[in-house]
Amino acid sequence: MAKRKGDQHITEEVDLDDFVDPRIKNVDQELVEAVFEEFKRNVELVMIHLRDARNVLDAVRDGQNGRDDRGFAKATVLLASAALESNLVYLSGIGLRLAEKRPNTLAPGQIRYLRGFEEYVDENGRVKERAMRQSLEDRLQIVPKLLAKTIARNYELKTRSAAFAKLRRTIERRDTIAHPRADRYLNTLGRWEAAEAVDAVELYLNSIASALHPYLVGYFPFLFTIPGWDHHEVAVGHRTFGKRGPKRSLTTMDASGILEVVTTEWFDAHFLISVALSHDSEKDSQGSMLTRSALVLLYAMLDAQLSVVAQWRMREDIGRFQEAEVLFLNEWASGIGHDGEMWLDEDHQTFKSRVKAVPAILGRAVEQREATVDLGKQWGNDLLAGKTLRDSVMHPAFGQRLARVSKEELIRSSRAVFAYFEELSKVWPKTFEYLAVMLKSLPTV
Repeated sequence: MAKRKGDQHITEEVDLDDFVDPRIKNVDQELVEAVFEEFKRNVELVMIHLRDARNVLDAVRDGQNGRDDRGFAKATVLLASAALESNLVYLSGIGLRLAEKRPNTLAPGQIRYLRGFEEYVDENGRVKERAMRQSLEDRLQIVPKLLAKTIARNYELKTRSAAFAKLRRTIERRDTIAHPRADRYLNTLGRWEAAEAVDAVELYLNSIASALHPYLVGYFPFLFTIPGWDHHEVAVGHRTFGKRGPKRSLTTMDASGILEVVTTEWFDAHFLISVALSHDSEKDSQGSMLTRSALVLLYAMLDAQLSVVAQWRMREDIGRFQEAEVLFLNEWASGIGHDGEMWLDEDHQTFKSRVKAVPAILGRAVEQREATVDLGKQWGNDLLAGKTLRDSVMHPAFGQRLARVSKEELIRSSRAVFAYFEELSKVWPKTFEYLAVMLKSLPTV
C-alpha cells in the first residue's frame, strides 16, 4: 500500500492475516463436519429447553412482587436449567466424537468423565464401571475444557464474573424450586429471576461457542438470532445486563410460615398443570414446555408438603422424635470427624424412601401407631414412574433422547400424587388433617 509524504512515496507491506480471526486459521474441516453430523442428530438437546424457556418467559409479567406469575417464573427457571444440563450432555457427546477422530487428545480417564462413568474394582477383583458422581458446577468447567482439548484449544470459565454469578444463582434457585427443603426455600420470585436464568444460560453457552468457534456448528444462529420487542437481533444476555434486580433471596419454610408453604406450593403446581392441559399453545402436544415444567413442579410440591408438615409436627413437640428421626426429617446426616467434632451435611435421600418414611415417622409420633404407605397399588407404580420421568427431564442422560412429557403422562402422574395425598389423609387423619380440606378445594385432573 502506498502513502504520500510530501513529494515522497512510502510503500508498506500489509499482511492480510493480521485481519483474520485467529480462531478460523488452520481449522480442521473433518472435525467441523463431524460436529455438524452430531448437531443434526442431537439438535433437540441443544435447542428445545432453552427455546421453551424463552417462550415461557414471555408469559411472566413484570409485577412489583412477582407473585402473580410465580408459576410461570418457576417454569422458566426450570427449563433454562434443563437447557444447561442438556447442552452439557450434548457437549460431552461432541467431545467423545472428536476424541474418536483424534485419538490421544484425551486420556482414558477424561473420556470416562465425558461418558459419566468411572472404573472400580469389585469384591471379586474385577474391573467394572458405575455412574460417576459429578457436581453440576464441576461439569460446567470440565466438560467444555475437555472438549476444547480435542481441537487443541483452551477454555477457561470465568468463575468470578457477573455472568457466572448469574449462573450460580440460577442453579441455586433451580435446586430450591425442584426440591424445597425446610432450611432452603424460595417463597418469592418473578420476572427478574426468570430473565436472569435465561440470560445466564445464554451467556455460558456463548462463552463456549466463542472460544471454540467455528467448531460448534449451530450455536451462532441459535444464540444470536433472538428477536426482541422491536423484531431486531439483540445481544446474548440482554435482559438483565447492567440492571439491578429486586433483592429477593432464599429463606426457610419456618420464616415463610407453614400455611404459606402449604398453599403456595399446592396452587403453583395445580395452576401450571391446568395451563399445560388446557392452554391453546399446547393443543394436542405429546410433549411440551409446559407439561415438562408442570411435572417437575408437581413433585416439588409433594416434597414441600412432606417437609413443611415435618417442621410443623416437630415444632409442636420435638420430644416425640428420636435424634435419627429429626435428622431424617430435616434431610441431614451427621457424624464424627477425625478431630472428634460433630459434623452435619445434607442427606440425599431417595424419593421412594422419603415418601414412605416421612409419613410413617410423623404418624408414629403424632398418633402413636405404626403404619406404612403401600406403594404396590397402581397409583404407587405411577407415582414412582412419574418421578423417574421427572428426573429425566431435569437431568438428561448421555446417549438418551430428550425426555418428553405427554399430557397423558402428566395426568397419570397428577392422579398418582393426589392419590398419595388421599392415602396419607386416610391412614393418618390427624397427622395430615389439612390434606382432606386441600383435596376438596381443588378439582383433580
